[in-house]
Amino acid sequence: MPNTNPLTHGSLFTGIGGFDLAAHWSGIETLWQVEKDKYCQDLLNRHFPQTPLFDDVKAVGKAELNPVSIISGGFPCQPFSHAGKRKGQTDDRYLWPEMLRIIKELQPNYVIGENVPGIITMALDEVLDSLENEGYHNEVFVLPACGIGAWHKRDRVWIISYRKDRFGATTKQEQDKYWKAVESQIDVLSNSGSWGHEESGAFGQSFDSKTIPTWETAQPSDGCLSNIWESEPNVGRVAHGIPKRMDRIKGLGNSIVPQLAYILFQSILQIESIIQSLEKEK
Repeated sequence: MPNTNPLTHGSLFTGIGGFDLAAHWSGIETLWQVEKDKYCQDLLNRHFPQTPLFDDVKAVGKAELNPVSIISGGFPCQPFSHAGKRKGQTDDRYLWPEMLRIIKELQPNYVIGENVPGIITMALDEVLDSLENEGYHNEVFVLPACGIGAWHKRDRVWIISYRKDRFGATTKQEQDKYWKAVESQIDVLSNSGSWGHEESGAFGQSFDSKTIPTWETAQPSDGCLSNIWESEPNVGRVAHGIPKRMDRIKGLGNSIVPQLAYILFQSILQIESIIQSLEKEK
């Protein structure tokens, strides 16, 4: 079935394609990917064979990348992770400036970023200030995987940014209407019930657990066929004889939980729907 959704997506630091899978579930086409890891590239070529794939974030920009509505990126977390030396902005893997450069060049309507909680005290202010200076309004959430039923906590910082000049409002009254549409979705995310442990040994459900796809059953734009998670992929940390076992573990460790990204893509779709309704009233 052809994709009729007008929104488009490009992913930086694509990894094994978590953002791209969530966009696919939402009926949003990914126009390009940027990922340097060879094992991840093999996976992306297998699952997204028609999507242009670039291997060096420092070597691409407006000349190579088509304009998109949404840019996503889980930029490298090693500079901030408590598992590392936490060298922050002095780490040569601190690549937020490259993501910001591409955002400046392509000017997407939306930006979705993801990183570990360690970024909060080390670089989050700089990331948000730089986006603000480029005309974006930012919202930040710390959302755990267990908040949508996964059997591990995995807290992550999620940034969702909206272009302030995107909404075409010419009067303060119109501007207030458009921002109300945005804030209504922010409120849904902020007040979505349990995003973590309800009690020892129990895990919360998200506000739209009935519409979050499972790993195996989801199809583009058809919502969720079940609100119960299937078993998570069994990589096997001590098993022998599994092809590329260490590459798989590394890929999963650097990846996002696509069900969480799906929630953010759905919020963007809701905002776009409200904006279209407001445009018709003008």
